[in-house]
Amino acid sequence: MSRQNILTIILALSLLAGGYIWYSSLYPSANDENTIKEEQIVSPEFLAKTALLSKTQIDADFFKSGVFSELESGPALPPPPSEINGRVNPFAQF
Repeated sequence: MSRQNILTIILALSLLAGGYIWYSSLYPSANDENTIKEEQIVSPEFLAKTALLSKTQIDADFFKSGVFSELESGPALPPPPSEINGRVNPFAQF
């Protein structure tokens, strides 16, 4: 066999293999849907933290208290500079 024929066969086989992999990733088989992936399993630590979070109660009475209503906002922020300081592109070479 000539070298060109061997390269053509290798190219054809690689295209077929790539097409099969692409097709199987687009259309998973029925067996793949029934399997449980490792990411789908809930860890006991997550369940414990979720249970603790669901038991947590936030007391919103502070927002109705006089201390909260007497709070004042701080001074206003200064306006942004009107001109650009520094170089346009600081990563550009000199």
